[in-house]
Amino acid sequence: MGGVSIWDCIKCGLCNICPVFRAEKLESVSPRGRLILLKEIKKGSIKLDVRIVKDIYKCSVCGICSVVCPANLDLVKLWEEIREKLVERKIAPLPRHKKAGDITYRDFNPYGGDQQKRSEWLDFSVGKSKTLYFAGCTASFKSHNIAKSTAKALKNLGVEFTVLGPQEFCCGSPFLRTGQKDLARMLFKKNIRVWQKEGIEEIITSCPGCYKTIKEDYPKFAKETKIDFNIEVKHVSTVFSELMTKEGNLDLVATYHDPCHLGRHMGIYEEPRQVIRKAGVKLIEMERNRNFALCCGAGGGLRTQFKEIAIAIAEERIREALETGANLIITSCPFCEYNLSRVGGSRIKVLDLSEIAERTVSP
Repeated sequence: MGGVSIWDCIKCGLCNICPVFRAEKLESVSPRGRLILLKEIKKGSIKLDVRIVKDIYKCSVCGICSVVCPANLDLVKLWEEIREKLVERKIAPLPRHKKAGDITYRDFNPYGGDQQKRSEWLDFSVGKSKTLYFAGCTASFKSHNIAKSTAKALKNLGVEFTVLGPQEFCCGSPFLRTGQKDLARMLFKKNIRVWQKEGIEEIITSCPGCYKTIKEDYPKFAKETKIDFNIEVKHVSTVFSELMTKEGNLDLVATYHDPCHLGRHMGIYEEPRQVIRKAGVKLIEMERNRNFALCCGAGGGLRTQFKEIAIAIAEERIREALETGANLIITSCPFCEYNLSRVGGSRIKVLDLSEIAERTVSP
C-alpha cells in the first residue's frame, strides 16, 4: 500500500473510469465517492442509511479502480470486506441478493433449478475420473451452449473427465461478492465433501467466477476448517490453449471481451487470445482490453439488483465492439456471454470461447 491509508484517496480523476460511475454520473457511486462516504461514516459526520448501502452495492467489483489507483489500494478486497460487514450487521444484503441467497439455501443454486436436472445438457456418457468438469450454475441452468461446447471440446481434445450432476453445488461466488460469506462457506463444505468422496484431483471450469472462488477462496475456507485442499484448478481457456495444437480455419472476424474475474482478478489474458488465433479467427482488439477492459456489467451482484445499470454498462461495451468493425464478440465467461448477448441483440453476435474451441477441434 506504500504507506497510504484508504482514507488518503487522491482526487486524481482516474475514478471516472469506473463503469458504474460512467453509467450513473453520480459521485457517490464512484470509488472515490464511496471512500469519502465511508470516511465520513467512520468520523460520525453522516449516518449509514439505505441510500448509502445501495451506492456501496452499485459496483460490479470489476477491479478497474484497483488498476488505475495511484495509491495502489486493493479496492476489490475493500469493497468485498465492507459488504461482508454490512451483512454481519444485518444492514445487507439487498432484497434481490437476499432472495438469491434464500433460493440457494433451498436449491443449492441461485436460479432455483432442479438439482436433479443440473447436468441434463450433457449428451454423452462420462465415467469416473479424477478430473472434474465443474460447469457452474449459469452454464448448467441458463447457458447450456457453454456447458455442451466445453464438454465436447474437452472430449475431442482427449481429456478424460467426469461430471457430478446433482452433486455439483453452486461454488458460492455470487455470495462472496455480495457479502454473504456464511452461505459461501456452507457451499464450500458441500462441494469439498463430494470431491473428496469422488477422489477429484483436478477441476476444470468454464466460469471465471467459479475459477476464482475455487482456486483462491476455497483454500482459505479449507484452512479455516482444517480441511486438506490439494485440488488443481484450471479455467478451460488455459486447457484449450495447451491442447489445441492443430490450426483451425474458422472464417470469422471477432473482437475479444476480457471477463473481469478471468483477466484483472486472475491474470489470464493471453490464453483465450491464443485459442482464438489457433482457431483461425481474425482478432481485432477493442480500444480498452486486457487489464483496462470495460466490465460487461453483470458481475458482483450488479445485474441481480440493478439490472438497468448492468444493461447501460453492457451497452457501452457493445458500442466499443461495434467500433472495431467486427461482427462477433468472443468472451470466456457465462455471465459476460449472457449479458452482452441480450444487450447486443441483432447488432452483434456473442459466442463463448468454448464454442470457438468446439468448432475448431470437432472431427
